[in-house]
Amino acid sequence: MNIQPKHSQPLILSGRDVTAVLGPTNTGKTHLAIERMVAHETGIIGLPLRLLAREVYARVCEKVGAHKVALITGEEKIVPASAKYSVCTVEAMPRETDAAFVAIDEVQLAGDLERGHI
Repeated sequence: MNIQPKHSQPLILSGRDVTAVLGPTNTGKTHLAIERMVAHETGIIGLPLRLLAREVYARVCEKVGAHKVALITGEEKIVPASAKYSVCTVEAMPRETDAAFVAIDEVQLAGDLERGHI
């Protein structure tokens, strides 16, 4: 099956408590994840690259304030005592969380056995 979005926007499929956001590059998937995350009381987002995690961390800090946002990668850890949101590389995501919102960007990379782990 070939599903194409009509207006260069991500396709959103929802069921139960899981939502998949699908779309080509530059259709706003990461932006949507950030907006959805900060609409919740707490949240965590896992990203495939350290530099992307840094960029998203800066964007979330602009929205909610740096005192509410943690950055966790294999090389860097900024965890304010009052952090409500975490931006991580996928490998650095906590295995257990009670966050109200969890997103994994580029989830298809989870099957890549060449990627490291922490």
